[in-house]
Amino acid sequence: SDGTVGTTKSTVKIIGEHTDLFAQGYFVYDSKKSGAVTVSHLRFGPRPIESTYLITRAGFVACHQFVLLGRMDVLAAADQGATFLLNSPHPADEVWRHLPEEVQRQILEKRLRFFVIDADRVAREAGMGPRINTVMQTCFFALAGVLPRDEAIAAIHASLERAYGK
Repeated sequence: SDGTVGTTKSTVKIIGEHTDLFAQGYFVYDSKKSGAVTVSHLRFGPRPIESTYLITRAGFVACHQFVLLGRMDVLAAADQGATFLLNSPHPADEVWRHLPEEVQRQILEKRLRFFVIDADRVAREAGMGPRINTVMQTCFFALAGVLPRDEAIAAIHASLERAYGK
């Protein structure tokens, strides 16, 4: 219920409108949707995307809910050297000891670039309540390098203005 599906759709639109890349979002979620686990598959590249399918070798994996690390294999699709962004209530210098051993092993074996943010705290302090989606979206653009940072932030602001300006 953090707005991730809507934000991923916004990200697809931003990539499609502000780059020469083709982009597609594909989502897997429970029929209850709100409050259930959602997996967003965002693909982009220089050639048209002609099919929908689940990503099995991801260059970027984000986990928006820390508790999911103990419930499912969040890093199963992470490719060698992929970027892993984790929303964590634990500070970056303490998070490692709170990770399940299997997650630690995968980070090391796959040589993941590992980044941590307390998106819940950032969203709360920014007056966004529990909606961490924009915080995580900003981190995605900063880490993925698909757009220059300032351009990505401006596009996110414009998208928010279109969606919530009224």
